[in-house]
Amino acid sequence: MTRWVLIIRTAVLSLLQHRLRSALSALGVFCGVTAVTAMLSVGEGARLETERQLAQLGARNIYIQSVPLTEAQREQALAQRSHGLGPGDMIRISDACPAVVRAAAVREIRASVAVLPGKTPAQVLACSADWAEIQGVHIIGGRFISDRDTAAEQLVCVVGRGLAERMGSGPRTGHYLRIGGQPFRVVGVQGRPGADVVDAGPVATRDVDEMIVIPLGIEKWLVQERRPLPERGAEGLTEIVVEVDRTENVDRTAALIRRVLAVSHHGVLDYRVVVPRELLRQSRRTQRIFNIVLATIAGISLMVGGIGIMNIMLATVSERTAEIGLRRALGACRGHIVAQFLAEAVVLTFCGGAAGLFVGLAAVGWVAGLAGWPTAVTAFAVTAPLAMSITVGVFFGLYPACRASRMDPIAALRR
Repeated sequence: MTRWVLIIRTAVLSLLQHRLRSALSALGVFCGVTAVTAMLSVGEGARLETERQLAQLGARNIYIQSVPLTEAQREQALAQRSHGLGPGDMIRISDACPAVVRAAAVREIRASVAVLPGKTPAQVLACSADWAEIQGVHIIGGRFISDRDTAAEQLVCVVGRGLAERMGSGPRTGHYLRIGGQPFRVVGVQGRPGADVVDAGPVATRDVDEMIVIPLGIEKWLVQERRPLPERGAEGLTEIVVEVDRTENVDRTAALIRRVLAVSHHGVLDYRVVVPRELLRQSRRTQRIFNIVLATIAGISLMVGGIGIMNIMLATVSERTAEIGLRRALGACRGHIVAQFLAEAVVLTFCGGAAGLFVGLAAVGWVAGLAGWPTAVTAFAVTAPLAMSITVGVFFGLYPACRASRMDPIAALRR
């Protein structure tokens, strides 16, 4: 142990004799480790954020959504007797798919919400009774829409928590809201604690804290605003959400749903089927590609740094020929010479790697704070770049060290 301490101490003193050259030599390793640390942390944060968002969408959920059609496509759909998503599609899916536990229909509404003394903008959603349980919506007070409300076309509503707070003292359970010119009685307050609005490409969660939910079918009595809405069929559904009994049955059920809809819509693609589990698999494939690209960039960066280290070490061996000859004449064996020069290369790359690791972690904090990107610093993101820098020092410092050890002591002293 004492011997290795002396070797490292001698290596440090030797490198300090040429501070600028040593710093420039370690710069390549520094840049490589900085890039690897930052990109690993950002990539891991993106992966965890994607998995969190898709888990919030529901690992056992399947979304069937209406898609916008051009005028020519709409005429073609009508010619083939396809009227878009409707309640009949939900019934056919439930009957044809034994793994479906429940399904909910959704229709987005654009209607004014009047609360004395002013108006408060809000998104109004007409849906069936199972929507809250499928989407994981929590009822903070009162209750949610029931099948009885839908069947009897009761003028009741559930208000989001954030919307209720912005309205001041109301609305509360039992109070009334005027939605689209009709008075609705508030029967519950809803929220999704600890969850954010998720936008995962083709499917997104809705901000239930800023939303009003009414029974499906009541919207026909409302005075709706003329503003753009997601494309709907004649039967008026924006989305159908299906919950499957087990995650293992999601892919098979999604394929069955696609076949059922293809038959009922006569081959017209006026809908799309979105499966969060498929999005998760696509995200993982993208992450693997990103990791391969990252490994390639890291390898090139560290190789460039290692070549610089080897170049400097070869120049150092040439400059210290007399020192090598003197050490050999005083009894140092080849192993001592190899250990000495190898230690210098490893110390050089380790210092560059440690500095790069520190700057990389600072860059991760900067990205998370200013850019708002999700990041995650893992043990692998810390240890892997540092281990790679030490490996580079050993690999690229071994040849100069062996070359120094093979020098003839007498010839070295003569030079």
